[in-house]
Amino acid sequence: MNDHAGVVRITRHEAAQGRRDEVAGLLRAVAEAARLAPGCFGAQVTSSNLDGESLILVSRWETAGAMEKFGQSPDFTSLQRQLKDSLAGPPQIEVLTTA
Repeated sequence: MNDHAGVVRITRHEAAQGRRDEVAGLLRAVAEAARLAPGCFGAQVTSSNLDGESLILVSRWETAGAMEKFGQSPDFTSLQRQLKDSLAGPPQIEVLTTA
């Protein structure tokens, strides 16, 4: 295994009115599931000093394949369905790869 992540996924979520705590809890569950997935170096839920309302899920992966496999897992898809109803709109996803 590499000693660093080859892929970093940053996903920004805007909670629907009055649902920020709910979204934060669901994102923490996603982060916990990701941390247990093969190829995941870590995942955490954060907020930004530039936009305190957004909730940001940051996960670090050995490979894009490991990230994609987790994205198709029942653990992830189940939580995503729950999360969808609590958001003001679709999340913004950015995937960074090692150059």
